[in-house]
Amino acid sequence: MFKPAPVFIGLRYFFAGQRSALLVSFISMLAIAGLVLGVALLIIVLSVMNGFDRELRNNILSVVPHVQLIHQSGVSDWQSERTKIIQIDKVTEAAPYANAEGLISRQQNARPVQMLGLSAEAMPAGLAVVLTNHDLAIPSQGRILLSEVIADALNAVINQRVSIIFPAENSRSTAVHSFVVAGIFATHTELDQSLVIASLQQVAEIAGIPNRAQGFRLQVSDQFNARNIGFEIINQLPFGYGFRDWFQTHGNLYQAIQLSRNMVVLLIFLIVAIAAFNVISMLMMSVMNKRKDIAVLQTLGLSRGDIVTLFLVQGSMIGVVGITLGVLLGILGCYWVADLVSWFEVLMGTPFLDTEVYPIDYVPVDLRWADVAMIAGIALALNVIATIYPALRASRTVPADELRYE
Repeated sequence: MFKPAPVFIGLRYFFAGQRSALLVSFISMLAIAGLVLGVALLIIVLSVMNGFDRELRNNILSVVPHVQLIHQSGVSDWQSERTKIIQIDKVTEAAPYANAEGLISRQQNARPVQMLGLSAEAMPAGLAVVLTNHDLAIPSQGRILLSEVIADALNAVINQRVSIIFPAENSRSTAVHSFVVAGIFATHTELDQSLVIASLQQVAEIAGIPNRAQGFRLQVSDQFNARNIGFEIINQLPFGYGFRDWFQTHGNLYQAIQLSRNMVVLLIFLIVAIAAFNVISMLMMSVMNKRKDIAVLQTLGLSRGDIVTLFLVQGSMIGVVGITLGVLLGILGCYWVADLVSWFEVLMGTPFLDTEVYPIDYVPVDLRWADVAMIAGIALALNVIATIYPALRASRTVPADELRYE
């Protein structure tokens, strides 16, 4: 049968405890502050790591091929070959390409690049969106598109000339080609560190396979099963094709994101656990401070179970208040963290995230309400568990011992 008296007294102890004994009040505030910061940080960090995972799936893997088919001698009639490939089950996109690696230079500034040749007839959807957002198209012969990172490194602007040095076919000499910068784009991913876009025909000539495509960039329906799908595709194509999947080119990035997510969540979860178990210290101090009050309550008819309920209510209120404030602060932090990072970049005059180190150059946030509910539930459960021992200790108070000299 529900008894309101222990709940009422427990609530009175919680609110009165903030004004009574100084040490108990300080420990109580410390426990609440620990829960607030721990829960808020856990929500923000988990949302940011979820954002990195989402950006890998939706952004990075939209401009990186899930499966890259490579033909050993090049594909001459790539239009008809592409038609056959696109009809294969689980293939959602097929775009011909040609690659050429070189060293781009201008005015004594140089950096390695990968020139990607694409056809305007069959553009990869992800890169097509990037170029459309910058009002660009596949350039004509003798013209190229540079990423913002490369253009800044070379101090190059549109309509200026740059030189790219390519290894010759015999690998014992080099060939220097001059190009006009037709446009500047940004994928906001690590591709910006080396990507140069040109026409398929132009890159094919540089690569030594004129009028042919080097292979196809494929997008598949199940990106996390790309390797098995790649083998299925190879088995349905004529001899001469090989492939590599995105796990070979960007799998380490995915593993790093997952590992970082798990480690950071574990560390902050331990902070939440420590904050929850600060409740033990606070309640033990409260029990020591109120031993005579507990004895009086027992003489007035409260049972041991009522005393346990009383202190469970007091400890749970700390958890409810701390976790509620932490959830609110965490949700607000998720909405503000990107703006705070931008403000920090402006204040310091340096980018917080650089694609030389990180996969993207902005802070992504993916707030998931299921994660918020899980964090709040686990923190509350830990808080209740931490409350049990002090409550049991309080219930073992013997009124005769405490009131003997009163």
